[in-house]
Amino acid sequence: MLLLAVFVLAGFSPLAIAASKGESYTATIENDTRRLGGPNSDDGYTNGFRFSYVYAEDTIPGWAPTLTDWSKTLKKELAQSTTNFGISLNQKIYTPEDTDQTEPILDDRPYAAWLYLGFTANYRTETHSHSLELDLGVVGPPAMGEQVQNDFHDLIGVPRAQGWDNQLETEPIIQLSYFQKVRFVDVLDKTTGRMFDVIPYTGASLGNALIAAHAGVIGRLGVNIPNDFGPTRPSASDGDMIKDPRESNSELPWRAYVYGAARGNLIGHNIFIDGSVFHNGPHVTRIPFVAETEFGYGLQYMNFSFIWRFVTVSPEFEERENFHSFASLTLSYYRDLD
Repeated sequence: MLLLAVFVLAGFSPLAIAASKGESYTATIENDTRRLGGPNSDDGYTNGFRFSYVYAEDTIPGWAPTLTDWSKTLKKELAQSTTNFGISLNQKIYTPEDTDQTEPILDDRPYAAWLYLGFTANYRTETHSHSLELDLGVVGPPAMGEQVQNDFHDLIGVPRAQGWDNQLETEPIIQLSYFQKVRFVDVLDKTTGRMFDVIPYTGASLGNALIAAHAGVIGRLGVNIPNDFGPTRPSASDGDMIKDPRESNSELPWRAYVYGAARGNLIGHNIFIDGSVFHNGPHVTRIPFVAETEFGYGLQYMNFSFIWRFVTVSPEFEERENFHSFASLTLSYYRDLD
């Protein structure tokens, strides 16, 4: 059923409305294991992945009008901006701290997994970026969190999580997210390309998984920094952006930068804290404001790019007010089409 939805909604018969440059393929994994540079805590948001494909610039896939035609603003952006559309397969897994306990744990977050398809639209000029994402998926046993986590634990020789019988019940998820980013400070050099930039952003999410508003800022320092709007990650729901190695003010074949970011989240509902909307089940007491920090580095050589980051999230619920951290790896490949 999931694969059928991919082909029905995506169409995979894009109609080119302008000369295409290239398309990109990206894989991201987020985990709190030390193997990725995390704290090795194995709880909270413990694992996530995203496999995405971004269509070539100004190429319109068959499903894109369904996502954008309802908005006059987005239609205007489509006409005046560089446009990229993407599709992704995603999974996120959440567990309590004590994964040896088989009985329900009342003072910690419930077991949960979310499996979904993401459809993204990104419009950008030299200084502004707008990203819209529609997520369609499911929370509960069909999201296969138990299988993915415990099979991986078997592979690396780690004890299985024993409490998956207490996970959130099956619930379909429809989620819409929007982000706007602005390149506020931009320092260029004729030899080394972009050396420094500052990118503030705002956004919001609406759906039965999450209702929230976000604001933050990203700062990057390096040599020949990519002409994008900073690194993105699945757990931030800020969309996919193509990374064109030819968009540069420098003739260098490589790019390198370090970055730091901070973000505040005002949360009205979080299914992984508040529990299911349609079922009575496990939940804890949500803290309405959550802060995040992250730092990392990015490397790009020719058509390949790599990003590593370390993310720390402030307490999300009252029963256990502890900070949670995880690491993230992203590998992208840009394929030339002209």
